[in-house]
Amino acid sequence: MGHKILIVDDNPNVLRLLNISLSKAPQKYEIIEAENGEIAYELANKEKPDLIISDIMMPQMDGIELCWMIRENSEIPLVPFIFLTSFDDAEMEIRGFRAGADEYLNKPIDRKELLSRVEELLARTQNLKSIEKKSEAHKGFSGDLKDLSIVELVQMLNLNKKSGILHIHSDEEGRIYLKDGQLYAVEAGDLQGEEAMYKLVAKTEGTFSFELTDITIEPNIHNSTMNVIMEACRIMDETHHKDQHE
Repeated sequence: MGHKILIVDDNPNVLRLLNISLSKAPQKYEIIEAENGEIAYELANKEKPDLIISDIMMPQMDGIELCWMIRENSEIPLVPFIFLTSFDDAEMEIRGFRAGADEYLNKPIDRKELLSRVEELLARTQNLKSIEKKSEAHKGFSGDLKDLSIVELVQMLNLNKKSGILHIHSDEEGRIYLKDGQLYAVEAGDLQGEEAMYKLVAKTEGTFSFELTDITIEPNIHNSTMNVIMEACRIMDETHHKDQHE
């Protein structure tokens, strides 16, 4: 059996349609179902799915809280997370991305788009796992920003409590300093701190390299790493929507 996918919705008809769509994929996914966030959270820790697809509005525990719980308190904090929504609400999308969502899909679900997003996110996860192995075996790693975003890289380094410098090589150079996984300082051209971070996260063209090393410079990040990452996710989403409409 292929990758394991957890689908969450309080509407049994939506669950059935999702199951049918995913079951027809050539990759032969293993599908797990949950009717609300509480059940989904228990299953996520027990089954360790490779990806989660969840409705937002649900009883007991809604999708926003489920996503936050997965990111903050589960054994699979980096699992890709897709939200399903039946309405166009920019504020809700921002809340979702701040909770740690990777993608949004509107209902009714387009099967082709669903399978495309699922395959893309699973491929990113494989890239992250490959990089983690390289990081453990060597003093650093490198890659392409087309394959992994800066936010994903920072999240991985944060969860693994790494200390070092993430070098960004794009249309301008940038450096992100982490100490024990926490954002410590950021530089991008003439910008420093969070302002520099928010400029860098919009970069999707270029390469990155991570250097494991002790950090000796003065800190210029004064907000928590999680808050900076959440704001970075919001900026990435705004950039993504802007690019789609240009």
